[in-house]
Amino acid sequence: MPLHVFLINLDRSADRLARCAPLLDALGVTWERVPGIEGKRLDAARLAALNPHPAPHGEWFRPLTPGEIGCFLSHLRCWQLIAERGLDCALVLEDDFQTHDICTLQNLQALADSATGAHPWDVLKLTRLRQGAKRVGSVGQVSGDAGQGTPLALCFGGKGPEDGTAYLVSRRGAAKLTPKREHLLRPVDFELKHHWERDLTVYSASPDLFWQVGADIAASVIGGGRAEYRDYPPLRKAQVYLRKHRYHMRFWLANKLGLGRRNVLG
Repeated sequence: MPLHVFLINLDRSADRLARCAPLLDALGVTWERVPGIEGKRLDAARLAALNPHPAPHGEWFRPLTPGEIGCFLSHLRCWQLIAERGLDCALVLEDDFQTHDICTLQNLQALADSATGAHPWDVLKLTRLRQGAKRVGSVGQVSGDAGQGTPLALCFGGKGPEDGTAYLVSRRGAAKLTPKREHLLRPVDFELKHHWERDLTVYSASPDLFWQVGADIAASVIGGGRAEYRDYPPLRKAQVYLRKHRYHMRFWLANKLGLGRRNVLG
């Protein structure tokens, strides 16, 4: 099945859509705009219901901002569309992406087809290959003038910043990502780090096919508030930092040692 692309774009961000459309048309992909959800337009009761705080099992250390909740809901809608339509695979893009020279339809299709290959995956990240990531398998070689002959590979692990700008989701991945979503307990890019909670296989492509543009081209639309806790009064600030350290310790134990892992689908 030809690769389908979902582009998340807020109604108020027509300028971003105007920048992205020619890039996608040039790739020759079938794409559609998925209206982004404005978290700040959700009422307080809805926001509180979606994001109870403190998180029940220490899933995160602070309340999500309305922008983060809206962002998560927008990605969730893309996963739901993949599942509802029975798509083999789809590319999910935020509207602050840019393409590398090796980003061609042929290379994207090869990566999408690998979802059911020798090393099947649920989510394949296409930006910010993490430092120290280990190669899992090969998808062949990069095609096209740029980077021709460079291995096109699947990688796992490594260290680096989180990024939800561009990633592929397989049909199997969408089936795991969509159910039991009454609560949104952490930002969507961190959600994909907790692969054990939904038995996800999450790989990264090497080399990167996309990158996230800077604020000079597309300023953040999620909004502020994510670092608001740094200005809290001392006692309240200390409580947040304690929860933050607990979160990172629990994540490390679960990720590295497999201790305390929860499967929310079980």
